[in-house]
Amino acid sequence: MDRVVGSCPEKNIPPENGFLKTSMENGSLSCNGSLQKEELDVKNVLSYGNILRTRNKFAEALDIYNGILDKHKENVEALIGKGICLQMQNQGRIAFESFSEAIKHDPQNACALTHCGILYKDDSRLVDAAEVCLFYIIFCLGDEWLMNIWN
Repeated sequence: MDRVVGSCPEKNIPPENGFLKTSMENGSLSCNGSLQKEELDVKNVLSYGNILRTRNKFAEALDIYNGILDKHKENVEALIGKGICLQMQNQGRIAFESFSEAIKHDPQNACALTHCGILYKDDSRLVDAAEVCLFYIIFCLGDEWLMNIWN
C-alpha cells in the first residue's frame, strides 16, 4: 500500500473484478487500482464505507468513517455511519456519542435522532426515547404534520 486519500499509485493492472481495492493503514485510507492519480473525494469514500456497512463489514467500515472524521470532524454522514457500526457491534454508549455529535451539527437529522431513540429504547429508557420522537415530530415535521394527524 502506497499513499493515503488524495492519490493512488499509478498501476496499469486493473483491480480484480473491476472493483477498487482499499485498506486502512495507520488510520488512513490507502488504495490500489488503476485510478492513476485521481483524488478520492470524501463522498466516494463515504459511499464505500456505506457499502461495507451494508455487507456487515462493520470493522472495515468503522475504519473508513474514522479516517474521514480525522480530517472532517463535522461530517454528519460519517458520524452516523460510525454510530451505526458501533451500534451493530453492541457498543451502544460509544454509538450514542457519535449520534449525539451528529445531532449537534445537524439538530434535525432524522437518522441520528432515530438511532438515538433506538438506543434509548434498547437501554430501557423509554421516556427518553419518547422525548426524541416528540422532538422530531414537533421540530422537524412541523405543525402541518400534527394537524394532519388530528384531522
